[in-house]
Amino acid sequence: MMDWNANDPDSIRVMYDLADWNFDQQAELAAELAEADIPHGWVGSELAIPEQFEAMTDAIFEALELRLGIVGSGAEVSDVDTPARELGDDTTLTEYDLSEWDDLETSVVADSLTAANIPFRWEDDILLVPTSDEEAVDEILDDVESGNYIPVNDDTSASYELPFDTMNSFFLAGERLRRESFDGTGVERLLDALKVADPTRPPQGVELGVWRRSCQLAEELADILVDGDRPDLEAVRAVANDLHDLLRPLI
Repeated sequence: MMDWNANDPDSIRVMYDLADWNFDQQAELAAELAEADIPHGWVGSELAIPEQFEAMTDAIFEALELRLGIVGSGAEVSDVDTPARELGDDTTLTEYDLSEWDDLETSVVADSLTAANIPFRWEDDILLVPTSDEEAVDEILDDVESGNYIPVNDDTSASYELPFDTMNSFFLAGERLRRESFDGTGVERLLDALKVADPTRPPQGVELGVWRRSCQLAEELADILVDGDRPDLEAVRAVANDLHDLLRPLI
């Protein structure tokens, strides 16, 4: 698959609005695109692909919608260069108090607003945006707060990005340990991944909620494995199976 950055301002992209698709449907689509070697990325709930792959992607959409029983396709809009908007002195503003949000969530909000070309500024923990963009901002905040959000990463501002291999190690550990509770390779992969995994720093393209749940299950699995001399084998298999099933659509 070619190296491509969905957030490169110089790239000509085609965008598909998938706000109405659930996580499982988006995961199925991502798997189909990967199988077809079509570069892609996520900008909020929108799928971005290089323009030259538009016809192939349309065909995948058509087949996938038929197979999954999805009515209607995602809205598609070719990306165009637009000047960055700014907050003017006479702009009517709406305030959002995000004092209880963590640093990752506010970083994701800022990246998402920038990607959506919505001007904003911070006054301490208060987010200020144009009132005319209030509906779009509400959607972004709701998605981030619920955890059902794929962070917007680029080459210059991905401070919270981990290599995808970390999540792949969680998946492989779950795959092995659900079959054999004392699989040495599975335990080694799990413990090595936990050394670098941070619930606040998801791999690129992974929803916050999914990543945090992955880390929680991995920690729970490790705790069971080191719990005394006789770990609960059924508990190991159950948690490992949950970890495997959670990550299977993404691998």
